[in-house]
Amino acid sequence: MASYHTDVLIIGAGIAGLWLHNRLNEQGYHATLIEKNTIGGAQTLSAQGIIHGGSKYALNGLLSNAAVAISEMPQCWHACLAGTGDVDLTQATILTDHQLLWSKNQLAAKMTSFFASKAVRSKMTPVTASERPALFQHPKFKGALYQLNEPVLDIPSVLDCLVTPWQHRIIQCAPNTTFNWQQSNNDIASLTIDKLTITAQQIVLTAGEGNQDLLDSLNIDTPKMQRRPLQMVLCKSQDENKPLPKLYAHSLAAGTKPLATITSHTTKHGETVWYIGGDIAETGVERTEAAQIIAAQTLLSDILPWIDLPKLDWATHHVNRAEPEQSEGSRPDTAFVHSHHNLHITWPTKLALAPDLSDTVIKQLTQAGLTATQQPDIPSPLPIKMGEPLWEFAFT
Repeated sequence: MASYHTDVLIIGAGIAGLWLHNRLNEQGYHATLIEKNTIGGAQTLSAQGIIHGGSKYALNGLLSNAAVAISEMPQCWHACLAGTGDVDLTQATILTDHQLLWSKNQLAAKMTSFFASKAVRSKMTPVTASERPALFQHPKFKGALYQLNEPVLDIPSVLDCLVTPWQHRIIQCAPNTTFNWQQSNNDIASLTIDKLTITAQQIVLTAGEGNQDLLDSLNIDTPKMQRRPLQMVLCKSQDENKPLPKLYAHSLAAGTKPLATITSHTTKHGETVWYIGGDIAETGVERTEAAQIIAAQTLLSDILPWIDLPKLDWATHHVNRAEPEQSEGSRPDTAFVHSHHNLHITWPTKLALAPDLSDTVIKQLTQAGLTATQQPDIPSPLPIKMGEPLWEFAFT
């Protein structure tokens, strides 16, 4: 039986675990990350890559707690993309610096007034007719159009940036690997996987939906996890000579949620794929896949009636948003950290909140007395297997 020592053991290599892994190692701690599946292969690669600043949570004309909590995240991510932030994302691909919000008809006066208010006008600006992108220059478009100053990132390239610097401190094991915990005086003394026993001062769970199995294996019943399911939709042109236009936009109506949130992604064959979330993804969990596709086709015809779309291939994707349990299953407003002796249970609750989660965890670890030590790295680490983007396999 081999032994291995590290200052912080992180379990789960999605955006939350990778961001924290980078931060701790850059600060001089010896942090090791364990993943049982592919890197980013669950919730992270199911995200649309939108770095929210809270505007989509204010569509009722009010600044919600969620909007306030996430408001600083685009600035934080922009600093990282520029090479001046907490992690280096200078090699990540920015799909767009901004998104659009459009309505088929003119917005209600209350919402228009709110969009023009001091609270949001630095993030959201009206687009005049002369400045409209080609997709919205059609004479039949009579709605409102706003520019939302929040970027959309190519998540596979973000994962590459986070994996590369500290890959030698990542352990990737088989999905069926059994975690055997050894506990002492309420603390976790060590973890044994295969023929390796790992000891750490502190342990952090960043496994998203996988946190539940980890908590069960430790006989810990608080905090509890909730799952909020989505059925996302993907489509692409069947004719390579008539590709879908690039679109990064939210379709607005009278409600508090976008009818559809559309982002565009390019496959390795150069095809443009629309990845569609928003209200249709939330309400679509009750539909069959065939019914969800019909609903998406109907919705696109309704919200983009002036666009002659090419004949499309369609697919759907089921994903659960894993979060700390809330009353009535509502969406948490902020990133979540719960400490249980030397174990820290986390959910970022939103891709954009990964930096905020890391800040909170590092504060908890410091208060717990974490010290930096010099430890040898993993002997002969295996190659890392990255998760595959949805648009590469969803249509097969």
